[in-house]
Amino acid sequence: MTEIARISDQLKHAFEGGAWHGPAVKEVLKGVTAVQAAQKPIPKAHSVWELVLHIAVWENAVKKWLSGDLSFKVSDEEDWQPVKDTGDAAWEKTLSNLEKGHMELRETISRLSDSELDKVLKKATVYDLLIGIIQHDLYHAGQIAILKKAFQ
Repeated sequence: MTEIARISDQLKHAFEGGAWHGPAVKEVLKGVTAVQAAQKPIPKAHSVWELVLHIAVWENAVKKWLSGDLSFKVSDEEDWQPVKDTGDAAWEKTLSNLEKGHMELRETISRLSDSELDKVLKKATVYDLLIGIIQHDLYHAGQIAILKKAFQ
């Protein structure tokens, strides 16, 4: 197995499940309703919905950088988007967009070769970006798990 394939597999586990640490992003989101996702049960903390949008933004950013769009920047407005529509259809669309974006990132990664891991993009190597997005997903999955315990 190539190193790229191993890293992609770790991203898959962090997002879909089977990670040794505990629930992955999709696992922790299972059963979360639109009403719950929009709640802010912990003062000054982001909602589950905001975290999901944030995860999607950064997975998209990494995909763009890996695809050669090094001028792409995440604006403050994109980084932490306010949730305007808290309906069930909007929540389902948010989850669908998260999944679609994640699959696009994994597809982009699958086209990389091990020889590209040390290439510097955006002041970080390809390797650092890949490991970083895995860590990012898991960090926010943990936040979502804590928020779920606080749902009212």
